[in-house]
Amino acid sequence: MLHEHDLKLEDVVGATTDGATVMKTFGSATLIRNRVDLLDPQPLVCTCMVITVMDFLSMDIWRIYKTLLGLTPLMLIIPWYFKRTNPINQLHVVDCNPGVGCEYPEGVDLRIIVLTYNRAASLRKLLQSLESLKLDGNTASLEIWIDRKAGKKNGKRVTGSEDTVHNETLKTAQAFSWSLGQTRVHVQKEHVGIYGQWIDTWRPRPGTNELALFLEDDLSVSPYAYRWLRAVHEKYGSRNDIAGYTLQGEGVANANNRRPINRPKIETVLLFKLLGSWGYAPHPKSWMKFQDWYHDVKRDANFHPYVPKATTITGWYKMFERQNRQDTMWTIWHVYYCDKYNMFTVYANIQAVTKNSNIILAANRNEPGLHQGHKGPERTNKILKSWSDDYVRLPDLPVRYDWDGTVLTD
Repeated sequence: MLHEHDLKLEDVVGATTDGATVMKTFGSATLIRNRVDLLDPQPLVCTCMVITVMDFLSMDIWRIYKTLLGLTPLMLIIPWYFKRTNPINQLHVVDCNPGVGCEYPEGVDLRIIVLTYNRAASLRKLLQSLESLKLDGNTASLEIWIDRKAGKKNGKRVTGSEDTVHNETLKTAQAFSWSLGQTRVHVQKEHVGIYGQWIDTWRPRPGTNELALFLEDDLSVSPYAYRWLRAVHEKYGSRNDIAGYTLQGEGVANANNRRPINRPKIETVLLFKLLGSWGYAPHPKSWMKFQDWYHDVKRDANFHPYVPKATTITGWYKMFERQNRQDTMWTIWHVYYCDKYNMFTVYANIQAVTKNSNIILAANRNEPGLHQGHKGPERTNKILKSWSDDYVRLPDLPVRYDWDGTVLTD
């Protein structure tokens, strides 16, 4: 099947009176875009396979037209009609390998990285929420990454050819056509786990202003999530201590006893050393450095990313080590990195304006999964549904919080 991004403007060689645009023949395939309504931004698409004699490929449109009128049996056209969710709107899959940061051929303002595995229904809810995202004229691309189930030998997890894909999740991803930008569906070549899904699915270009928003499939986001992200990146992106930006508004607690931190009363953002993984957009420069550091230090099998100041989080990781489940907690490496280099994540503090702590930029729907055994309340009713510019009246020097939730003054 031809893909839309293979076709350039100069490839258009003719158009019929009913609005169907005929593209140049590529080998034995011709792409015909049938615009039922020329004002419709998502027209129906017909892809036709053309079987011809060799010299047919050199025929111009007029000769093809005369051939058809004369009913000369030089070709057989077999149409396949697709609904609006046809994968014709999807980009070619980038050939990225496990353990290596994925570099994309084109630059965009926003690259949404959706991470999924075997929750088709939950994935569908996330994708539906992205249909309402406000891009404010910016460009965006949607990258859906599907991990494989690890094969097993003698009861032990192994990687390789036995790793399988959850078909319903794959079908859900392939059926989705995002109206706001192009889409790619990536299937990991082997089981990579939560580490590979997070750390290696976006390698920023040096000097880029592109933002990547990582979304696990149990989230739903506000239509105004990107507007907030872009505003805080423009305000704080030049600082050297910014690790990234998060949509997370709930569960923001100190890293020692998990008690909620005392948020500022009037400032619309705060800086916290702990990242919020419920909708995380890393600073491109910081993310590159983190990736390089992680892949370097991970070679040392005796290294443990313990952070004494983050006692609760470090305790969780030690427990996972005892259970041989340390491969389910990638965030501890980011915690260590931020502690080592004194980095912070920017959190929204919209409640300083709304005076309502129940308004959030992203909701965790509490789906059963890697760290949750049963379904919980979805809380999507808390998602921000209207905008005020007051939400991004951003302080020059936001309040900074240490691991234990105390305010840093130096």
